[in-house]
Amino acid sequence: MRTFLACAGILGQEQAIQRLVGLVRERQPDAVLFAGGILDPTAERGKADADLLEKFFAVLGENEAKAMVIPGPNDVPLSLFLRAGINVEAELAGVHVVHNVVATNRDVAISGVGGELTQDEDRGAPTIRCSRTTAEYYLRELEAADQPQKVLLLAVPPNGQLGGKEGNTLAGELIDSYHPKLCVVAGPTDSRGIDRVAHTTIVNPGRLADNSAAWIDWNREFEKQVEFIDL
Repeated sequence: MRTFLACAGILGQEQAIQRLVGLVRERQPDAVLFAGGILDPTAERGKADADLLEKFFAVLGENEAKAMVIPGPNDVPLSLFLRAGINVEAELAGVHVVHNVVATNRDVAISGVGGELTQDEDRGAPTIRCSRTTAEYYLRELEAADQPQKVLLLAVPPNGQLGGKEGNTLAGELIDSYHPKLCVVAGPTDSRGIDRVAHTTIVNPGRLADNSAAWIDWNREFEKQVEFIDL
């Protein structure tokens, strides 16, 4: 894997799923890195959400793209999200829910922590939450992976230029602790951009709902590896 389509934030918009389809067909990435935010955070949960989740995963599978996906804080209930992912994974080897799980491909290992990151509380309505202890427990597998190139997905951005008002202190601490080569975070579109901490490139691709995504190409010179896409 050397080329990645980094994205997040469909936020209940079927048009945003179609934008994702178009990008996959146009760019043909080695993998899609989706950092959460499929469902509309303002809508009441119902059958339409299950249908949207199924459509999202099915679209990724139909395009035969390798895809690594984590849930956003509002992709609730978590059981519904995981069930939709499991159903697709059973049929399509290229689609993976990497929430607290590691997926590998040759020299690359990819994992993620979905939901809101908190110091000491794992979950609770109305959002998905993951505590520091849980995140550290599962990310041990990423740290121990034999693959030299490690990629981390986070459903919240760190404090600073990529987070704006949505910045999360723990997100930054996890990046500092596990120092992956690449970290893709779901952050507000008006804070999209790149940050580099030691050997880690952190990318906030913005939201597909706002016509924003990012292209990452490890074949390019280091300073030119990340390109932002306006749809």
